[in-house]
Amino acid sequence: MQNPGARPPYSLWHVLLLRLAVVLVAAHGMLIIATTLLAQLAEHKGSRITRIDIDVPLLIGVSLIYLGTLLRRRKRTAWLVALVVYIGLLAFNGLRFAHAETHELHTLSLVTRFIIPLIIVVLLVLYRDAFRVKSDIKSFGTSARFIILILLVAFIYGTGGFLLMDKRDFRQEISIPAAAHYTIDQFGLTTAHVLVPHTRRAMIFVDSLSVISTASVAYAVISLFQPIRARYINERHLRTTAEAVLHRSPGKSEDFFKIWPQDKNYLFNNTEQAGIAYKVQRGVALVVGDPFGEKQKAGRVVKEFEDFCYGNDWLPAFVHIEPDWVKFYEKRGYEIQKLGEEAIVNLDHFNSKVRGNKYFRHIQNKFEREGFTTEILLPPHSPALIARLKTISDDWLLRPGRAERGFMMGYFSEPYMQLCTLIVARDNAGTIQAFLNQIPSFDPDEANFDLLRSTNDSPGNINDFLLLAFMSDLSSHGLKRLNVGLSPLAGLDDSDEKSVINSALKFLYSNGDRFYSFSGLQRFKSKYEPEWSDRFVAYPGGVRNFVRVTNAFYGAMKLPRRNH
Repeated sequence: MQNPGARPPYSLWHVLLLRLAVVLVAAHGMLIIATTLLAQLAEHKGSRITRIDIDVPLLIGVSLIYLGTLLRRRKRTAWLVALVVYIGLLAFNGLRFAHAETHELHTLSLVTRFIIPLIIVVLLVLYRDAFRVKSDIKSFGTSARFIILILLVAFIYGTGGFLLMDKRDFRQEISIPAAAHYTIDQFGLTTAHVLVPHTRRAMIFVDSLSVISTASVAYAVISLFQPIRARYINERHLRTTAEAVLHRSPGKSEDFFKIWPQDKNYLFNNTEQAGIAYKVQRGVALVVGDPFGEKQKAGRVVKEFEDFCYGNDWLPAFVHIEPDWVKFYEKRGYEIQKLGEEAIVNLDHFNSKVRGNKYFRHIQNKFEREGFTTEILLPPHSPALIARLKTISDDWLLRPGRAERGFMMGYFSEPYMQLCTLIVARDNAGTIQAFLNQIPSFDPDEANFDLLRSTNDSPGNINDFLLLAFMSDLSSHGLKRLNVGLSPLAGLDDSDEKSVINSALKFLYSNGDRFYSFSGLQRFKSKYEPEWSDRFVAYPGGVRNFVRVTNAFYGAMKLPRRNH
């Protein structure tokens, strides 16, 4: 089955022909520049060359090189422009052919004026469906590479010209450093003495170098400003719509992270009954969990999202999907990789079978003897409370391996805390030493929390003390479950998957505790005897794509410095 978000399925032969069309456009531009330079060198032999014969081809050549880079990225607008340009070239060259002298018609002329343009037009028409990528989305990295390429072309052209026309045309010896220096001067970046052309050929060269230099800078500027994206137009409206959809339909306790932090964008079906929350990172569109809203609309919204990703040259990936959705993604051509297991505590089971065991009795008795108490605090919260929690959070973040995260986790901020119910632990002096925040849940039977932080001075096991109080409060309000979060890479040994990726992840789980306490986190949650539920990532297949998704996810979770 075809990979989601992939280009239309072509045979290897057709793929090669498609690439040939792209290469021919850029090569044609280089050929035009090269033949123009050769024409300048032939000027002393009596050829009648006008400045327009030099300037216009150079501008066309640079434009075709630029167009080739856009066609390589399957830009729809670039395809349309290239088609119009080459049909125009064929028509123009046809008119010139009708009035040309016999001696002007040689093999190179026929190749550049007719054969190459005709092949390009045929290939562009045959593979028109392959060019679907919108032209208003472009990464800064791609722009930077193009700027280097286009300026390098201008630099080589100028340096080579000065070296070839030194004594004959400028009446002085020009070394390679001097030629490079004079070329850079065309951009107005130096104040060195400008060479005076003494022949008509040299004059044409200087004028053409000015044209190609100006065009190069212009294209570089255009490329630089292309990355300005309109992804977040009406961002607030889309987030409000997403929240309304989540409230209307049955949801999950972790669906809150589809609207918080506010770093997501959204795509809905045409009736806004189902949607997808995503963030684009390094060319990967990372979806938070599964589609939300009416499940029967999910298939359509995923298909629309895949088309949207294809049109923007993004790789789609669904992170933290649930077992019920695995078959759905497999049918759509995604590879499925287990990420770990989510721990969900059944509160009735915990209260009747687990809370009374020796470990939890010891925790409860220990903290009560030391005068610790807990308190449930509903928003809005006072500035003094927020300030104290900020101190605790900062203290917690100083510990090795701790960092704020975004995307699918919250980070400490006053707006975030004001959205949440807080559970705090106070010492015998009434000073708050630890806290957790209960996030809003879209499942009326299940609660969830995010931050669980304490000071360095707080007693060990204070997290357990807080969670015991939290679960007691949840049970008193009739809730049935508490989601205590994902244990990354847990349960991979239970999988029959024998892939390279799965083997690598199992090795990381077994040997990676010095970087992240995978096994320690699982042991902490196991004390509560939760029900474990698998979580997966669905992505277009292959090790390379998995690495792309992993790197993008890491980048998305990394909090911008301004939010630290």
